[in-house]
Amino acid sequence: MSAEPRPHYFLNAVRAFALAAAAVAFGYGLFLVVAGPPANFANAGVAYAGASMAAGIALTAAGLANKGRARVAWTLIGAGVACWGIGEIVWVIQGALTGEIPYPGVADFFYVAGYPFIFAGVVFLPYLRPGRYERIRLALDATAGTLSLAAVMWVAYLNRVVSVGADPIETILNLVYPFGDVLLATALMVLAMRRSEDRLDLKVLLVAAGVALTMVADVIFSLQVAADTFVEWTWLDGIWLFSYSAFALAAFMITRPSTASEHAYRPVEGWQLVAPYTAVASLFVIRLLMSSGNSLILNIATTAVAALIIGRQAVAIRERKELLEKQRDDLVASVSHELRTPLTGIQGYTQLLMDAGDALDPVERHEMLETINVSAGQLGHIVTDLINVARDRLQNVRLYRRPYLAADLVREAVATAATNRAVAIDVDPDVSVSADPDRVRQVLVNLLTNAIRYGRSQIKVVAREDGKAVVFAVHDDGDGVPTKHQSDIWQRFERGAYRHNATVPGSGIGLSVAKDLVIAHGGTIRYRPSDLLGGACFEFTLPTAERVELVGSTQ
Repeated sequence: MSAEPRPHYFLNAVRAFALAAAAVAFGYGLFLVVAGPPANFANAGVAYAGASMAAGIALTAAGLANKGRARVAWTLIGAGVACWGIGEIVWVIQGALTGEIPYPGVADFFYVAGYPFIFAGVVFLPYLRPGRYERIRLALDATAGTLSLAAVMWVAYLNRVVSVGADPIETILNLVYPFGDVLLATALMVLAMRRSEDRLDLKVLLVAAGVALTMVADVIFSLQVAADTFVEWTWLDGIWLFSYSAFALAAFMITRPSTASEHAYRPVEGWQLVAPYTAVASLFVIRLLMSSGNSLILNIATTAVAALIIGRQAVAIRERKELLEKQRDDLVASVSHELRTPLTGIQGYTQLLMDAGDALDPVERHEMLETINVSAGQLGHIVTDLINVARDRLQNVRLYRRPYLAADLVREAVATAATNRAVAIDVDPDVSVSADPDRVRQVLVNLLTNAIRYGRSQIKVVAREDGKAVVFAVHDDGDGVPTKHQSDIWQRFERGAYRHNATVPGSGIGLSVAKDLVIAHGGTIRYRPSDLLGGACFEFTLPTAERVELVGSTQ
């Protein structure tokens, strides 16, 4: 059961509280960065702890105001920030009461707990659902980036701050704190590759800023502690306060209505594809700068390989863009190719009826209107098929089977596709099929269109009964299909030997549609050299029907 929407007064209270927390945290952080340590450390501690805890409360409350997956994600992130806020409160209280902060202490428990909460919330954030291969690529990119980030952090500072203490708990904390920053770095990687439904997802950007500022401050703090140079209430505390301000502003944005994108799916931006591999490059650059002697040549080579990987990724982005543009152009061409034939029949016969309708006898008018009706139906099926082709569902199309004479199917298809060409027909007048006549007619029209386009002067359609199947064959006297292209021509947008010849019309979708429709009927379709005309022969089979159930005539 979904949660009930929060009332407006609750949202308004959360927004006001979040803005106040953000203003206090940012203002006090700016003071520490510019002015340095305050005169009254007690008041400074209270303001610091209050600002951090307020940011956590605001983010948690804003998360609870959401529904579903977003509610869980933002509440987890808010709980993580709140854990840090509780840690700051405990730290200030212990410092005020005892004058020193025990390590390990209660505050450390809350500090450490915040990292996995925030990481889990970031991973759980809603995102646009990717395709199968995009999910694989995202997993590979995230793995490469995360492992490289972990290695960079280890080489840069972790190996200097991770130490074994006299106390086992102290040793565990020495290990856990730095790897909490690795979790934050991984969360940043996830946010960098995440795709949102919003045009500009400010709330996610603000969370990313808060995570990044916290991670940077943690790294500096660890290095200063290791070098025994850390001083309280300096610019470093200001950076932490800036991170709490970013989290509080994110809480404000969460309660605001979002502006959804116009499209349910948007391609991944180029910087999102390259982002994970910047960590790979950083790893190799660090290795190069720290190398000497015999390892220098090896590290130079590995750095060059990293640069090539990133360059290859940039080229892949351009390649993907060009591929999308080509697919768009092919789709436009395929639509015009599939719609042109029935439109020509409709326009031609409509013009004849308008110009000379009264001079025509009723039989001629009826035949023209029948052709117009058949072509209009064919047009509707083509539009539906193009949609199904885009969804890879054409083989599952709904068929309206009924017994139908093969001769009528061939005659109607020839009347639709070959209005200005002579086509020889050799069909047994008693042969019938059990099929959807509109769909079979579309298959024949596609094959006849190809024969007209790629043949020379002769076309012949043959239909014969072979056991429990009827075999249709469309022959032409053209050059045929080269052997190396005979398996490719059934693929969508594939034109075989004419793929680079723009002077020959066609988009390569007709045979793909024909194959899917024949398979949907339970039949088979193939190409073979024509034994009648010497060119191409496209042959398909359909199941026969009982003669007593025939529909149609052989006129």
